[in-house]
Amino acid sequence: MSFSGSAASLLLDSIERIGASVGRLVEGKVAALRAAVRAEVRRAVSAAMWGVLAALLAFTALEFAAITILIAAWDTHRVLAAGLIAAGFLLLAIVALLAMRSNTSNKN
Repeated sequence: MSFSGSAASLLLDSIERIGASVGRLVEGKVAALRAAVRAEVRRAVSAAMWGVLAALLAFTALEFAAITILIAAWDTHRVLAAGLIAAGFLLLAIVALLAMRSNTSNKN
């Protein structure tokens, strides 16, 4: 079976057009993937920033609550109030540590 020169040329042209179409399709998919990854990274960074801000504000509120308790109990039970506040902060730290270990452990 022998191809004439024009038939072989037409076949090669068709293969070249198919290759170009596939190339454009792949470029479009890569561009869409790049945009989706960029949007997801922005969303994750934004969520992390809001989380850090919320944690800082919560910590500030806890500190002011602790100071308020100390001021209220200063005349009668200052040492007890300070000890209970310290124990409360220690308990919160232990809970946070356990939550962090639970979330970062490998669950295979």
